[in-house]
Amino acid sequence: VGLFLFFGNSIAQETKATSTPSASGTNIGVVDMKKILAQSKAYQSLVDQFEDVRRKHRNTFTKQEDVIRDEESELLKQKNVLSKEAYAEKVNSLGKKINELKQKQNNDAKKIELLFEKSTNKIQGALVDVLSIIANNKKLNLVLAKSQVILVGKDIDLTDDAIKELNKVLPKISLDK
Repeated sequence: VGLFLFFGNSIAQETKATSTPSASGTNIGVVDMKKILAQSKAYQSLVDQFEDVRRKHRNTFTKQEDVIRDEESELLKQKNVLSKEAYAEKVNSLGKKINELKQKQNNDAKKIELLFEKSTNKIQGALVDVLSIIANNKKLNLVLAKSQVILVGKDIDLTDDAIKELNKVLPKISLDK
């Protein structure tokens, strides 16, 4: 059984102090991480921003790909007019453009993914702080992810409290650029 360590910040409103001691005297709480993310205003805002940036990124590259296709079409029309050397040179040049565009596309996609990951980590950090405060208020020794537990009683499920507090503490987050 893994013990989660939490870092505390003060939250103005105290959560109700109810704890259920287990047979060993350990007070346990459980959270549903999927539900927390699904109902986190900050996370939903972040997902919307991420999708918007990805859509704009895709549109930009689609336009650039269209330009290259047009260049390729023009080059094919000139195939019989140009010397073999000139044609080969233009084909190589076009190939380089295509490779550069693909590389830039991949690099930009990785940057966007990293920005999303950094912002997600900020949300998770805020959640850890929130859970720490809830755990302290309820005198819990252990908080587990619901996915790691087979049966969960409603009295030890901290999910709704965590969502409420997280939305107060971090109602919005920006996809850092």
